[in-house]
Amino acid sequence: MPRGQDLLDEAIALISGAGQNELADRLTAQREKFFFKSLAGVPLANKVKKAGTALSGDGTDGTVEAVEALVSEIEDKADAPGTVLT
Repeated sequence: MPRGQDLLDEAIALISGAGQNELADRLTAQREKFFFKSLAGVPLANKVKKAGTALSGDGTDGTVEAVEALVSEIEDKADAPGTVLT
């Protein structure tokens, strides 16, 4: 199973390639957090990768908003107290 960081790297490349550099930068800031070094971050990283794939094919406002919502969710969860799983 790929690590969350690997999935985030793919998502960042897709989102950046779609011209959404601000969203890509926000994801890059989350990449090194423990949340994405463990299995805890894999489901969210996979969701944002899928959304990034959709964004690269369809840059409509709805698709951008969906990616932005996922990025915000990632920021909230990666920084939440008690997120670090052992």
